[in-house]
Amino acid sequence: MKKDIRKKIKNKLKDLTIKQIIDNSKIIEQTLNKTYEFKSAKKIGIYNSIDKEVITKKIIFKLLDEKKEVLLPKMENDKLIFLKTKSLKNLNKGPYGILEPFHANSLSIPDLIILPAIALDKNGNRIGRGKGYFDRYLNKNPHIKTICLIHDLQIIKKITPEKHDKKIDIVISEKQIIKTNQLLDGTKIAHEITNKLKKKIIKKKIKATLAVILVGNNASSKIYIKKKEEECKKIGIGFKLIKFSKDTKNYIVKNEIEKLNKDKIITGILIQLPLPKQLNTSMLLDTVKQSKDVDGLTSKSLTDLKKGNEFLPCCTPKGILTLLESSNIDLKNKKITLVGNGRLVGKPLAIMLKNRNLNFSVCDKKTKDLKSETIKADIIITATGVPNLIKKEYVKNGAILIDAGTNKIKGKIVGDSDFDQVSKITSKITPAIGGVGPMTIASLLENIVKAYEKQ
Repeated sequence: MKKDIRKKIKNKLKDLTIKQIIDNSKIIEQTLNKTYEFKSAKKIGIYNSIDKEVITKKIIFKLLDEKKEVLLPKMENDKLIFLKTKSLKNLNKGPYGILEPFHANSLSIPDLIILPAIALDKNGNRIGRGKGYFDRYLNKNPHIKTICLIHDLQIIKKITPEKHDKKIDIVISEKQIIKTNQLLDGTKIAHEITNKLKKKIIKKKIKATLAVILVGNNASSKIYIKKKEEECKKIGIGFKLIKFSKDTKNYIVKNEIEKLNKDKIITGILIQLPLPKQLNTSMLLDTVKQSKDVDGLTSKSLTDLKKGNEFLPCCTPKGILTLLESSNIDLKNKKITLVGNGRLVGKPLAIMLKNRNLNFSVCDKKTKDLKSETIKADIIITATGVPNLIKKEYVKNGAILIDAGTNKIKGKIVGDSDFDQVSKITSKITPAIGGVGPMTIASLLENIVKAYEKQ
């Protein structure tokens, strides 16, 4: 398959004129210069283009003028290495026709590699020139970010990767820029967590049960409950749903909670929010026995959280932190802006950030100049429920955005951010579906198992 694609693309490249190559390269260079990954890199590995590839010589000259550490690839003993260079003079032609520096130049490992390709798909799967040297090098150095510069005709619908193939992080052509590893995949990480829990439940013969109280017929609440029930059953946790009509009195719901507190079969109790206006949410939440508070929302649980006890923390904040940590995002020395100060996410998350001695500030949808707070942040975490509150101009280039907001507009689930625009400048972002949501449920399941073991 790869041979056929390689041949087809090479034939298309033959039709490109010198002018087209120069014009494309100029546009691609301008786009590259604006990317956060390129601007922030300290050691840049870059190839000296040949044939009808995107011209990289001007980029190399610019980097050298800016006194950046430029590393050129070289083949040595059938292996790819990168050597520092201060000039494009006196280079040797390597075995594949690419100009290479002398071995005398010092060996170094880039933090960003700009590399060529014959073809790419929108998922970052790449077809090289055939030998796979770049892929093997990248698999040995997985921390290195990658950018591929290609003509738009080289972007095809689908490439089936092989085991050793390494996905490209950013693809830049004269018509588009594709950030393939930009989305923070909560679904994947949540799946890994629940798989471990399932094995633990089977091995230790855990007999845990979650009781969920639903008051009224809120459509969104029913969807969330159904998802929780599905995930509980997948890993072997029992599930019990107690329904009340929307006009139910406080004392009726309170009596049911007290029964569940005494029921030895019930491991955890969750009150699905929001409750109808006539009910006292705080009072009912505080009726839940702390050892069964798997949602982490009682006053006692929040007090413990302030003391640094995160045994059964609030599920969404816990899920957000797990998502960041599992994605190898270092939170230290980062400026974090938390937008939203609600009981479900904002308040408990602020406590958990404080517990970790992180640099953060809190604002909300009513903050007078919200942009001035968010534009300074390396990481924005938003949970307000206001669609499109966080716009592109509110976010600095290369920032990370965690969107825990949930809204529905014309039947489409959206978050707090203007995703289509904001994602153009963020280095990482959560999607409205498959981001924070799955992590919240995975955290709930973890809490249920922990509560069972403690009980």
